[in-house]
Amino acid sequence: MSDSQKRKSELISMSQIRPYLKLLLKNWWLIAILSSTGYAAARLITHRQLDIYAATAEVLLDQGGKELDYQKRLSGVTSNSFGFGSSETKDQQRILRSFDLVGRAVDRMPLDVDYYLVGRLKTSQVSGFSNIAIQAKPELFNSGYLGRNIDLFIEDESHYRLRYTLNNGEVKELVQPFGVPIEGPELALTISYASSRLANFSDPNGPKINEAALEQARKQHYQFRVFNRGQRIGQMRGSLQVNNVTGTNILSLRSSSTLYGRAQDFLRILSEEFIDFTKEARLESSLKTEKFINIQLEELVSIMDSLEMQVDGFKEKNEILDLSREQTEFFNALVQLETQERELEFRLEALTSLRKYLASGLEDNSLPPTSYLMEEDPLLIQQVSQLFEIRGERTNALLDVTEDSYQVRRLDSAISNARFTITRYIEDTREAIVAQRSNVRNQISGLENRLSGIPATQRDIVVMERKLQVNEKLYLYLLEARAQNVISRAGIAPQASIIEIARNSGVIGPNKQQTIRNYSLYGALIALALAFARMLLFDRLESTQELREVTQLPVVAGLPHYPDIDANPLAILADSRAQITEAFRSLRTNLQYVLSKEGANTILVSSLHPGEGKSFVSSNLATVLAKTGKKVVLVDFDMHKPKVHKNFKLSNQIGLSTHLIGRCEVEEMGQEGPIDTLTIITAGPVPPNASELVLNDRLDPFLQKLRTEYDFVI
Repeated sequence: MSDSQKRKSELISMSQIRPYLKLLLKNWWLIAILSSTGYAAARLITHRQLDIYAATAEVLLDQGGKELDYQKRLSGVTSNSFGFGSSETKDQQRILRSFDLVGRAVDRMPLDVDYYLVGRLKTSQVSGFSNIAIQAKPELFNSGYLGRNIDLFIEDESHYRLRYTLNNGEVKELVQPFGVPIEGPELALTISYASSRLANFSDPNGPKINEAALEQARKQHYQFRVFNRGQRIGQMRGSLQVNNVTGTNILSLRSSSTLYGRAQDFLRILSEEFIDFTKEARLESSLKTEKFINIQLEELVSIMDSLEMQVDGFKEKNEILDLSREQTEFFNALVQLETQERELEFRLEALTSLRKYLASGLEDNSLPPTSYLMEEDPLLIQQVSQLFEIRGERTNALLDVTEDSYQVRRLDSAISNARFTITRYIEDTREAIVAQRSNVRNQISGLENRLSGIPATQRDIVVMERKLQVNEKLYLYLLEARAQNVISRAGIAPQASIIEIARNSGVIGPNKQQTIRNYSLYGALIALALAFARMLLFDRLESTQELREVTQLPVVAGLPHYPDIDANPLAILADSRAQITEAFRSLRTNLQYVLSKEGANTILVSSLHPGEGKSFVSSNLATVLAKTGKKVVLVDFDMHKPKVHKNFKLSNQIGLSTHLIGRCEVEEMGQEGPIDTLTIITAGPVPPNASELVLNDRLDPFLQKLRTEYDFVI
């Protein structure tokens, strides 16, 4: 099988792999340098990066099943408002990430200032400066300087220096005494000593400075940033992740921060605030109910005290005797009817309060103040519960859409319909209660007529005692309601519980190893791109095999590099066994085969640029051909920088240039070479118009004569 057939049968030939091997071998140093540069840059970048610390916590949402029966009965409408079903888990996730709840957690943390220690290569975040206390007032800061780096340097025992960049790009420096407030126009803060390491405050003669500690502190570069409440809330919300554990009512909380421990503290406080939030609405409703009852009790106590004083005084003054048995029965019946009348009036007052409450639209944020007094009307409880559920859906929807969206408008319409239905139901109930109260009043009038036969003084005392007993029964009823309310409030439990307290998860970023790998890879890729560009733009053929692969012309032979070209230009005569000599012999053999096949005897030795070895090759080729006994003539056509005569150490007074201008004939130009059969025609003196001279009419006859007289013309 021939070589060409073998190459075709191979999937990947050596000629296909050779360019890539050559690229790697010639550019390995570039790949190594740029990869090392990328690695060093990555190490520097990762060294300067702040570590990111994470913390996690877990909260279990209660389904409301742990509440006792009497608590459910006393809770009224609130018992349906805070049970967390699976469909509401996403709502609780939004609540945990809400601006207000996160703000409550932020308010409990000292987050006004971030502290940094600046080193030569790395800036480290710390929880505070051990020697210096910074009290900032973010609300008085110029908003353009919030979150901006402010450099702090200790000048001496009494002064410090601040350096920060103004809005116009100018760097401003401010020297200020310790403990003296800075109030505008850009900053609002006070910086003072915070540790006895710098100053001994217990000295009776006044604070004394620790000179060694002061000198060490002066060498330290401090830096801080001030943030307002809104910025902090945005930062903490941005780092907070709330996810639902699939198939459970557990919420997994995750937060991160560049300061160790901050994320853990934030999750701990946020969990506590969320748990408090789940019971605040019911506590608020209970407190409003108690406030309403207390107001009624105060009025009743005042009325009862006044009636008791009137009864005692009237009896003592008029010496009233006891009533008969029949009159006593009438009196007791009258007391019961008047008690019923007062209870109806109390219900009317509660319904009126609820109607005003709904008309004001305050159900957005709280429960009705009399929610614990409506247990006698389950239908009203159900309707109010539905209204609150719709209000909750609207609040949750506003976390995702605007008030102009179709979803919110639909909920607004449902709220309006529910409010209208409840208001209409309240009016109908009021009419029924008013009719019932009118009937009771008619019965009271009948009994009063029967008691009209009692003497006036006795009748007056009966009226006063009757009013007193009515108020006493109502007082007992309100006391019982208040006691039930207190019991219910004591049993109010959070609708969520912490099952995993906040814990640090360690460093989660940045991924320094990946950064180092990426930068090293980028360096290698850039090096490969440059190497590929070098291969495309500056590639050289370095072997006969490469030359054969890029040309359709036959490659006769390849000559190795010859370092002694200046000292021994005739390499063929210097060492008969040298590699260069063998190469010229191979060239001679191949040329003889090619020339015999083509029927020619003229060989042109040329190249693109000067100094590439034309004279060297032609001189040695002519010599090696002459050694076979063939008549060879070597013509130096390089009339710009002739060199053949130097190789053979011949005269250059006459030559090709003198012949072309007609000053000599062919027979006069030839000079003998080192071989008897070798004739050398030098270039002659360098003419001023060498390019035009080559086109002379005497050239063709000259070459034709040489072809006829010599076996080889070079």
